[in-house]
Formats: sequence, C-alpha cells, structure tokens
Amino acid sequence: MKSTELNLKKFTTIAIQGLVITVVASSLVLLFTSSGETLHLLKNNISWPLVPLLAIPVLLSWTCNGVRFWLMSRCIGTPLPLRRAWAIAVSSEFGVAASPGGVGGTAVRLGFLKKSGISFVHGGSLLAADVFLDILFFACIMPFALYALLQYLTLDSAAFSNDWNPAWLLMFLLPVGLFLFRKIIFRSLEKQPYFKQKRLGGRLRLMRGKLTHGFRQGRTATRLIFQDHRGVLVLNFLLTAVQFTARYSVLPFAILLLGIPVNPLPLIVMQGALYLISMVAVAPGGGGSVEVLAAVALPQLMPANLVGVAILLWRLFTYHFYLLFGGVVFARTFKTLMRN
Repeated sequence: MKSTELNLKKFTTIAIQGLVITVVASSLVLLFTSSGETLHLLKNNISWPLVPLLAIPVLLSWTCNGVRFWLMSRCIGTPLPLRRAWAIAVSSEFGVAASPGGVGGTAVRLGFLKKSGISFVHGGSLLAADVFLDILFFACIMPFALYALLQYLTLDSAAFSNDWNPAWLLMFLLPVGLFLFRKIIFRSLEKQPYFKQKRLGGRLRLMRGKLTHGFRQGRTATRLIFQDHRGVLVLNFLLTAVQFTARYSVLPFAILLLGIPVNPLPLIVMQGALYLISMVAVAPGGGGSVEVLAAVALPQLMPANLVGVAILLWRLFTYHFYLLFGGVVFARTFKTLMRN
C-alpha cells in the first residue's frame, strides 16, 4: 500500500457527504415520528446537561481499542507508544465512518501501522487477531442478546404468556436446522431461475470461502501473537468486551435520558444488524438506511413519538462524533506520520 492511498482530501469529501446524508435522514425521522406530546415529554423527561456525557462511552470504546493494539504490538516485539496506538485506533474508526462500506478503516490502520514501523504482514496479523477477538466476543454474547430480544416478541400473547417463552428455542433450532439441511437448501436454491441468472451460487461459495479463510487467518494470528502471552490474551478479550459494551451502550443511555428504562441486550442485536447493513449499503453512513430501519425497529421498545429524538442523539455520538472528533485525530496523525 502506498502512502498516497491515504488521501486526506478524499476522506474529508466523503465524510462531509456522509454527515449531510445522516443529518437529513435523522431530521426526516424526527419530523415523521414526532407528535404534539414530543416537546412536552422532552421538556419534562430529559436533562439536557447530561446529553454530552454520551460521548464518554465512545471515548472509552476508542481507548480500549487503542490499548488492545498497544498490547498486541508489544507481543510481536514492535511496541507502539500508547498515544500512537490510541490515535491509530481512533483514525481507523474515522476511516470506517468516512468511507463507503467502511473499507477505509483497514487502509488507514494498515497505512498508519506501516508508517509506525510495523510491516504489512505484522499489521495484517494484528488486524486479523483484532477481528477474531471481536467475533469471539459476539459469539459469547449473542445467545443472551437474542433471548432478551425474543422476550419482546408478541407472536401470541395467550400461548406465550408464561414466564418461560418457548419461542426462544428458535435461536437454537433454526441455526441447527439450517446447518443440517444446508446442502438440500442450497441445491433447491440453485434450481431457481433468478439464482442462476445472478450467479448467486458462485458468489455465495466465494463469500463462504473468504469468511472461512478470514476466520482461520484470525485464529492463526491470535495464536501466534499470544502464544507466549496468555495473560495478555485474557486482558485483550476483557478489553474487547468493555469496548463493545461501551460502544453499544450509547443508544440505551440515550433512551434512558428520555426517561424510558429499556433492556440493553436487544439493542445490541439491533445495532449489530444495522452496522452490517450500513457496510453492505456501500454509502457514507449507510446512506440513511440506519436511521430509517432504526425508526422501524425502535417503536417495539419505546414510545413512537420519542423514536426520532433517540435516533438523533444516538447517531450524533456514534457517527457524527466519529467523523468530527475522529477526523481531527486522523488529520493530526496523518500529518505527523507523513512528515516523519
């Protein structure tokens, strides 16, 4: 990768586009979800001086990410200064937010690591191990999050009115069924005209191959980096847990500021799904898809007339703050590393 690939002007242009798109989308959601009671509820329920505190979980998340890279760089014998590791972590978050599909995050991280004296091979290993630990954390938390989410299902209040809801068995039975009958399902899909026309079979096999390769690469990188540092591995995993707990706590805290207690676990599933959609959308900030889909999902968990306000607060700190504050860190780090 050449240093010219990290184009400050290009990142800034795309970031501004994403900022405008998401502000417009959030404003439209606020407009269409508000009612005559919204202003009254905001005046009586929310403490506006507490709103800036929503930046604390974001800063904590960035700090955990930076410390994780600082620890891993020490494990491979090319230690980074803690301040530099934090700056690279924040800059890569800006790269994700300021690029279609989030592809800029990888380029920023690998480019800045290279300029800091870590080769692309080692930088790629650090990145693979980082992603692997992310996946491991979500694999641990997902059953609990799905169970909490299914408590909100209203399939049949008479049938599921007991404390134990049998619908939660679907989170085990459905994946097992899909795995056991995957070949039959795939062969049936291959016979469909649309499936053949779009060559979806080959694309799915390619995607599966990439995912399998990426998972194995991450597992191998994790084993190599931490083979003589088991304690650091445990600490890194705990930092991963704190990082994502902080990152996904902004929306529950924003809703809580509106005077609405809510179970945060279902919101983890929702935010994770929306994050993936924003990556697939291949548009800055998800092209407004995150705001619109959140406006559809959140009324199941809170009053509809406050949904727009919650989304505005949430995106202000989990996207706009990433662009503005993260952009400043990215620009300073870019100039420092390019000068050196």
